[in-house]
Amino acid sequence: MRKEIVTRENKNVKQLGRILYHDGICYLGYSASEIGFYYDGDRILADIVTDDWRKEEGREGYAGVFIGEEETPWKRIPLKEAEAEYDLFDRAAYAAAKGIRPEDLPRELSVRIVKYSEVAFGAMGIRCLLVDDGAVLRPLPEKKRKIEFIGDSITCGYGIEGVWNVDVFNTPQENPYKDYALRTARALDADYQLVSWSGIGLITDWIPPERDEPDETVLMPQIYPYTAYTVSERLGIPQEVWDPKRFRPDTVVIHLGTNDDSYTREKPEREAVFADAYRALYRKVRENYGDVEIVCCLGLMVRTLCPVLARLVEELRAAGDSHVHYLEFDGQREEDGIAADWHPSETTHKKAAEKLTEFCRGLNV
Repeated sequence: MRKEIVTRENKNVKQLGRILYHDGICYLGYSASEIGFYYDGDRILADIVTDDWRKEEGREGYAGVFIGEEETPWKRIPLKEAEAEYDLFDRAAYAAAKGIRPEDLPRELSVRIVKYSEVAFGAMGIRCLLVDDGAVLRPLPEKKRKIEFIGDSITCGYGIEGVWNVDVFNTPQENPYKDYALRTARALDADYQLVSWSGIGLITDWIPPERDEPDETVLMPQIYPYTAYTVSERLGIPQEVWDPKRFRPDTVVIHLGTNDDSYTREKPEREAVFADAYRALYRKVRENYGDVEIVCCLGLMVRTLCPVLARLVEELRAAGDSHVHYLEFDGQREEDGIAADWHPSETTHKKAAEKLTEFCRGLNV
């Protein structure tokens, strides 16, 4: 087998997400970052490195492998070793699982290798792909529409495969492919990238009711300007400023405020600080992407900041920006199920995706 190194310049693979390249390794950082290609060989492996989060059960990184047009992964792989070669695709094994002969499969199949877990935990660095000698890799096509999602645990697919009062957060139960963001992107046939982190906010991370000071450990204004803030920190390298020319979305969806709500608590002076921070993020998006459509969402888990965000968007539109919008999600309901740690269930995500998809279609981008 031969080695295929995945560099930024590698034209054989399509690269989605804020991917960091360092020391010959391709780091898939944020949830749903991926590389994808058409492949005509019989077997493919990946040499993947990870970090010390692998030692803590439930905090290890996860990789997903998708074959063909399937929306569920062929494999979900826990990254348990500091470095290892993982078998991604074997034509004979895949055909047997499908109940057909290997020769009945298309000679060329699409393969996508995806970061399933969120950036805050186990790293996923692809040192190289191991492909059959003589096999050809072709990049998957770019889609006409592109969406960037900026969010928190809801956008990561936190706990979506868990159950409230039974499970607590763990990376094996994260699934961005079941959440509102990627459901919307698939419905719109759009390429996407996620900048999302569980517990994050604009002025505070989530805090418990007994605490009355904000937690500013990791905030969205801190990480958004960079390609992969914490991956760079762990590697001990300078921060790489994100180049917005690498991904030019038509639409940016911002889903922030759920964790800020744990601190603002309907206090006007705190809500004003939140609004100022949101306005600054809005300006950064405009700086990056110009007159893209910006959809500001809230409401799935908490609702006290919904009126604050609605007023802010009204002010921006009144000031002349007709390309910024407010969309309020319906709050989650117990009859639709509640996922781990009181997070939205798959049913709730489906409903939110339907609402967001319809709204985005109305923007005619």
